[in-house]
Amino acid sequence: MQTFDHCPICNASDFRIIHKKAQWHYLRCLNCGLVFLHPQPTTQEVIKNYQNYLPNQLEEIEAWKMMMKPVFDKSADLIQSRSKTDKGRLLDIGCGYGFFLQEMKCRGWKVEGIEISEIGRQYARDKWDINVYPQPLENLSLSENFFDVVTLFYVIEHVSDPLALIKEVKRILKPDGLIFLRWPHSTPIVGILGPFSKKLDLYHTPYHLYDFSPSTMEKMLTFCGFKDIETMILGNTKPSRRFNRWASIIFGQVGEALCYLSGGHFLLPGISKTTLAIN
Repeated sequence: MQTFDHCPICNASDFRIIHKKAQWHYLRCLNCGLVFLHPQPTTQEVIKNYQNYLPNQLEEIEAWKMMMKPVFDKSADLIQSRSKTDKGRLLDIGCGYGFFLQEMKCRGWKVEGIEISEIGRQYARDKWDINVYPQPLENLSLSENFFDVVTLFYVIEHVSDPLALIKEVKRILKPDGLIFLRWPHSTPIVGILGPFSKKLDLYHTPYHLYDFSPSTMEKMLTFCGFKDIETMILGNTKPSRRFNRWASIIFGQVGEALCYLSGGHFLLPGISKTTLAIN
């Protein structure tokens, strides 16, 4: 296990416990607001845990595809509208089964992925004939200034050292390249639900090592040297369970509408966010 005596982003040492589950505590930094798990599994433990994270039954894989399809479609459109190149090189970190990579491949992009789960990695290779690396980005020594876009869908909250990951993304991106992150924003809901949040386990303890807010995400990207940082609400997932699906659709569409009508100034707390930034 890894323990902290300072905030991984701002280096402050004043924390408050905001959530507990068994031996796990979620701490909020009183300086920058970052929420993080304490203690944390080691990188080796995280990799081992994720070998069984993705389901391997075909019907479950199809349900995963349908859940993420609305998000992937809107994300692909946004990336193509914001990228400096029309059909460049894209790396998807934590690519899962490769559904987003296949979408971008069909649009003419040269794509590669990273996936530590053998189940997802093998599916993407066999189904889509896409190159997928088995190791975390920090271990790969990929070429500098190589990719036009790097995407991370629900990944940044799972990595042991998000700062190191974002710095490495910056290194492999071309000048004016685009980083695209989609991430959960669970802490506001945990605060609203109080003790009831323990039953829902919104942090998916101990899988979510961090929970970012728009401000902490901006601070991290700024610290790593990114510019033109923009966070928005973009689309919604479609889970297979009816209640979860309708909740996702309603809150996602309301959040997206409020974000648009406010010119991006109001981001409904508690629902997933999308962040873009330029290298």
